[in-house]
This record gives sequence, C-alpha cells and structure tokens, in this order.
Amino acid sequence: MPPHCLICNSKAVLSKEAANAAVMLIGTIDSFLLSVRQAHTQGQETQPESLLVQLLDLIGESVSSATSGYTAMTAFARDVQKYQFGDYDCLCLRCGARFDQNLEP
Repeated sequence: MPPHCLICNSKAVLSKEAANAAVMLIGTIDSFLLSVRQAHTQGQETQPESLLVQLLDLIGESVSSATSGYTAMTAFARDVQKYQFGDYDCLCLRCGARFDQNLEP
C-alpha cells in the first residue's frame, strides 16, 4: 500500500527511490532526444543505402549520447535526494512534508 502523508493524508507521496528513478529516466530521454535533434539539424551529407541504416545510425548515436550523460544525471539525482528529501524517505507533493516511511503494518 502506498504511503499517505502524515500531515494532509494525501496519496501524492513520492519516495526517494521513485524520485531517483524519475530523474534518471527523464535525463536519459532528454539526452536521447537532444542527440536525435542534433543529428536531424546537421543533416546527412551522404545518403545511406536505406532509411533503416540511417535509423540504426541515429539510434546508436543517440544511445551513446544518453549513456555519456549518466554522470551528470547521477549528480543531479544525488542533489534531489539531498536537498528535497534530506534524511527522510518520503516527500508529500501536496503539502511538502518530509517523513520516513512507516514499515509497520
């Protein structure tokens, strides 16, 4: 059962782990799409034999760009955990309360 806020009883509670996963996912998608945009705006001087080859090249370059930004995304995720959560496990997105998740049933 997802935790409820201890202050406002809201279900809009984000765990530290979920925030980390969201930051990493959004950062990876952002890097991937920026690489796609850059490749598209630069254009192709030589036309590949097929559109499939062009697509595979684009995907390869974009994945490489997304993985190279991993260090920056990890640093940002640490900052989110440090400044938004502090020593607590959960953050209420409604009222901003921070608290530890109660592990007892």
